[in-house]
Amino acid sequence: MRKLFIKCSDERSRRFSIITTIARTDEGKRVFKEACYEEGREHLSRVASYAGILEKAYAPAKACPVEYDGEKLTFAYLTGKSLEQMLREAVQRGDADRVKDLFIKQKSILTACPDNDTVFVTSDEFEKVFGEAEPYIGLPGFKVSNFDGIAGNIIFEGDDVYFIDYEWVMTFVMPKNLVLYHCLRDAYYHITGLEELLPLRNALKLLGIKTDMHVMQRSYEHFFEYVITEPDGTSFAVAKHSSLKAHTELKDLRKTVMPSGNAGGTAYDMWRECDRAVAVLTGRIGRLEAELSEAKMKYAHLDDQWFHRYDEVRIEMVRNRDIYAAEKAQMEYSYRAMETDRDTWKHMYEDVTGSKSFKALQTVKGIGRKKG
Repeated sequence: MRKLFIKCSDERSRRFSIITTIARTDEGKRVFKEACYEEGREHLSRVASYAGILEKAYAPAKACPVEYDGEKLTFAYLTGKSLEQMLREAVQRGDADRVKDLFIKQKSILTACPDNDTVFVTSDEFEKVFGEAEPYIGLPGFKVSNFDGIAGNIIFEGDDVYFIDYEWVMTFVMPKNLVLYHCLRDAYYHITGLEELLPLRNALKLLGIKTDMHVMQRSYEHFFEYVITEPDGTSFAVAKHSSLKAHTELKDLRKTVMPSGNAGGTAYDMWRECDRAVAVLTGRIGRLEAELSEAKMKYAHLDDQWFHRYDEVRIEMVRNRDIYAAEKAQMEYSYRAMETDRDTWKHMYEDVTGSKSFKALQTVKGIGRKKG
């Protein structure tokens, strides 16, 4: 077996951390998924069961064939074209109509089976994975959903449509708009120029997704937190981020200290700075549990700024730019008019104060004051 590609998703919870390998075998190319930890085997077992569930809920679409031997999942390697590739090509051509058609096609694949339709009601499973349910209650839902039915995971081979990489199949009732939002939104993370060609808000409107985008983004953020957080509340991803940040700061410091030429002094300085860095990192680790609850509260706000707020802010900036330009032009016009008025009044003042009648009046006033 010759390995061609390896991806380690180890920043997830141990329950979901997996290693994905694409390899050339005697039977041709295959895709393998193995658990990084013993806790991840249950996740692999569930994924193996999703193939049959998907084919019932999303007929006529098919699930990429899979086998599970208790150690690893083995998938067929499909050679067709992904929906993401088609979208990318359309964006490169600047073909907005083609992008719209492809998004409509994606929605039709994800909503093809009327028997999978239902009305959303909350459940313990939904609230554990996605958080608040109230905004979706009573809206259209799916009995079963491929939450990761994103453009990159939909493959066209001849007349057949396949789902690949179907790790996140929800077997509890899900809001239809939330599933469609995530499957659509993912393309905007990966395809440069898509937002400029067809803004996400316009795409959501095109597909009839009316739930507030911020509400759906918060649900996705809760899902992401569920995936990276252990049952005891710890998160390797958060700890790794903090450690990498500390390491980067120390590396930058070293670049500053090393040119000094004083080997002994440099070594001493580096030792002291490393010692301080270790102390800082130790303190961070010690505070991690206490800070975690606060971090969870801030998480939605931070992601709100960096993810779903991007489109709104960008549009607002463009709008404000035009407004400010108009206001600036108006202010410049007013400024010039005020300058003209100032000069006019100045000249009038000079004309008045230089006139004989004004001087005579001032003389009379002076005489009056002297008599008084």
